[in-house]
Amino acid sequence: MKKFALSLLLSCSSLLNFAQTTYRQPADATDCSAIFFKALLDEDSNTLKSLLSDDFSVVGMDGQMVDRDMLIDAISEGYVNVQTGILSGVRTRSYGDVGVISGSWTVKATISNNSFGGEVVFMTVCTKSGGNWKVAAVQLTPIK
Repeated sequence: MKKFALSLLLSCSSLLNFAQTTYRQPADATDCSAIFFKALLDEDSNTLKSLLSDDFSVVGMDGQMVDRDMLIDAISEGYVNVQTGILSGVRTRSYGDVGVISGSWTVKATISNNSFGGEVVFMTVCTKSGGNWKVAAVQLTPIK
């Protein structure tokens, strides 16, 4: 009986781990953008791999352009660590299979051992291709 209970417990824990790493397909452009910011907060490089378009780029808070692979590597290797992040004032403009999402993000993060805390305005461009929403571009601008 103990072996059965132990194997059941281990099975359930592996199912919980799988459920936590399962990627949820965005319903629309707004959802796509929200999943992006949640993946940053959760340091979830697997979700980013599924969510970002192949030609993705982000213009970071320092004005530097970062591509898809560089962002995923930075997240998975711990160079980018978002401790808190709250979106507000989110507005979506839809153009068929393209959504332009803007708003502000109150964030506390560490990027390459440099701490940042404050408000950032953002613009996210999400596109629908092959029936799936992807993040194609992001721009982050800190408010001073």
